[in-house]
Amino acid sequence: MAFQNILVGYDGSESSKKALNKAIELAKLSGGKIHLVGVVRPFEFAAVDFILPEEIEEYEKEELSKEEKYLKEAMQLLEREGINATYKVLEGEPAEELMDYADNNECDLIVVGHRGIGGFKRLLLGSTAFNLVKYANQPVLVVK
Repeated sequence: MAFQNILVGYDGSESSKKALNKAIELAKLSGGKIHLVGVVRPFEFAAVDFILPEEIEEYEKEELSKEEKYLKEAMQLLEREGINATYKVLEGEPAEELMDYADNNECDLIVVGHRGIGGFKRLLLGSTAFNLVKYANQPVLVVK
């Protein structure tokens, strides 16, 4: 099966870099396109008594800017490799956003690292990868 639209969940972590490299291999074999997607989680209020709206807005801007930087760096690699690619930064719960993107953009494979920046080292599979494997409509390749 040749995958033509490969979605890569990317957050700049070493695990996501390995996932991107595997997706590049697959895209080269099939002549497919890579959809590079980063997801920024919304600010969580759980352990905080009071935060000014301006501080929340600044935090979210910083996170979006950081994710944009990671994706642009990865796009340079894709360009050097001669891969047709696009990138997008989304906000929300990562697994849900990646699944929605895959469904809405006719992606036929989702590739992610086994854990992202927020993962606990003792967990075998990060929560995003676990939820994708469990609920996505597309095949999911989890790269270790």
